[in-house]
Amino acid sequence: MCGIAGIVSRSGCGESQLAIVEKMAEVMHHRGPDDHGARQGAHYTFAHRRLSIIDLEGGHQPMSNEDGSVWLVYNGEIYNFQGLRQELLQKGHIFRTGCDTEVIIHLYEEYGIDCVSRLNGMFAFALFDENRKLLFMARDRAGIKPLYYSRNSGSLHFASEAKALVQTSPTLVAPDPRSVVDFFALSLVQEGRTAFNGIDELRPAHRLVWELDRPPRLDRYWRPSYALKLTLPEPELTEAVADLLDDAVSSHLVSDVPVGTYLSGGLDSSLVSAMATNHMPGRLNTFSAGFVGSESVDERTYAREVAEAIGSDHHEVEVGPDDFMENLMRIIWHMDEPTLSPGVYPYYFLCGLVSKTVKVVLGGQGADEMFAGYPRYRKALLEDGLKSALNGGHVFRLATGLNEYRRRYGLGGLKNELMRLNAPDERRIYEIVSGFHPRRVPRLFSQEFKKTLSDYDPLEVFYRSLEECDSDSLIDRMLFNDFHNMLASILRTEDRMSMAHSIESRVPVLDYRLVELAASIPAEEKVRGDEPKLILKLVGRGRVPERIITRRKQGFSAPIDSWLMGSLGNEMREMLLSPRALSRGYFSKPFLEQLISRCLNDRKDVWRIWSLITFEAWNRVFVDGEAPIWP
Repeated sequence: MCGIAGIVSRSGCGESQLAIVEKMAEVMHHRGPDDHGARQGAHYTFAHRRLSIIDLEGGHQPMSNEDGSVWLVYNGEIYNFQGLRQELLQKGHIFRTGCDTEVIIHLYEEYGIDCVSRLNGMFAFALFDENRKLLFMARDRAGIKPLYYSRNSGSLHFASEAKALVQTSPTLVAPDPRSVVDFFALSLVQEGRTAFNGIDELRPAHRLVWELDRPPRLDRYWRPSYALKLTLPEPELTEAVADLLDDAVSSHLVSDVPVGTYLSGGLDSSLVSAMATNHMPGRLNTFSAGFVGSESVDERTYAREVAEAIGSDHHEVEVGPDDFMENLMRIIWHMDEPTLSPGVYPYYFLCGLVSKTVKVVLGGQGADEMFAGYPRYRKALLEDGLKSALNGGHVFRLATGLNEYRRRYGLGGLKNELMRLNAPDERRIYEIVSGFHPRRVPRLFSQEFKKTLSDYDPLEVFYRSLEECDSDSLIDRMLFNDFHNMLASILRTEDRMSMAHSIESRVPVLDYRLVELAASIPAEEKVRGDEPKLILKLVGRGRVPERIITRRKQGFSAPIDSWLMGSLGNEMREMLLSPRALSRGYFSKPFLEQLISRCLNDRKDVWRIWSLITFEAWNRVFVDGEAPIWP
């Protein structure tokens, strides 16, 4: 894994651009401590930080073709590069290295910008074609590897992390007000925007092409279809998923350095670890994290059971609230943005544990978004039944369904459901995934801040993105939203926390062939009754212990609620209600006080408080410039 940075300018690049790009690369030293390189042409300046994984001696970047007319900086792994290399050799291309980087260059020479559709892997790259004066940037289909950019009429700056771009202009440090609203209302940032005003993210499965005498153009090169459904019998469907996942895990183990797996004790990481064991020549190293302060979120018992079953060498780290704020500031510096899930906190320490033993680690991220693993899918299935019974006039079915809904989600949940029962699917999806409930968002923000964004409606943008889904099924549209929007937050955590410790994190479940297969599986094969992720549970049978398959999904998250009951709670209150935080003008002080009281006294709204804490930490790190550059 690596860090890339660069400037492309229509008017030309000189020493000042080289100095800026070198500074950008140095800020991302943690992404590539093994090697560094830079290249300056008439209209471009590229820099690269390398974490050596494959062809340890021969992968220096920036890298060029034979005549030096095409230059590339690249971050990622191409898992089908050996097959592509053989194909290109047969077409007459000459290779000087054994790494996957050179495959991209020759593939571009052969197929132009359509080369990206031939790649199976995680990647983000920038290529400059000197003969055509053309910049070509692309990102992998799922968005596993990041790529950010800022531009004006005559130049474009890019980097693997937004913080590197902040080095190029003081104006980029300002928050984007629309992103602030998106973060709290929708739990995501839309349309490729970031927390920084003026910095955009190249969206997954997109490419940017800029011929310097024309305006840059963006386009999507891939999208999974949810409309075309398979009609295979369940045993054949299970076998198809199992075979493809096993092939993906096998391909993701290719490395010239030691490889291990995350093992939380949940189904996804257990399945990846079990399959990896079958392809490893020796014992697999597995890694998990536990917590001080609450056994309710500690899954180490399950992880140990799986480790014993598959015969791995298992490693654990215990995470507690000591030095919480100092660690959080460091984490936010690496993340580049506030974060919704407290899971980012233990993930930082888990990656630190991994870095002591291996340099590459595989995880099970993406399975919930592809195979309907979250509790909200069971909820959606029940809600769809209620809506169908109401519209069909089936009184008994409706009464039975309402009673079941109250049993599962309580009287308050039932009241909320009755209020949205006949709402359009777009609104129902929004209410299911929203961070702050739609009725609470206006109360969160101050009157002054709301006035500055009176013409911005985040729901309009959200609804428009759902229109891209080619299926009318509620669960398909939820899966579409989770894959294209919610997954981005998980993958950002995956990338930043692993890179913070200079390790490469791979995600075999997001092999695009498996993504396409999962999208084509009917909803009823993924979630049935009260059982989510059904097809993946069938794949797990005989591969992982039965108790892992049948246990309820827990999720990887720190016990922030129990930690806040101590001195940390007072520290959090002082932080959020400090004159400095309130002077930013985003939030209503009375509403903040109410949320904090509910969190500390009733252990409610903990995730919402967490999002507010990380937002203030982000402001202190980047807007106030409080934090140094951390290793």
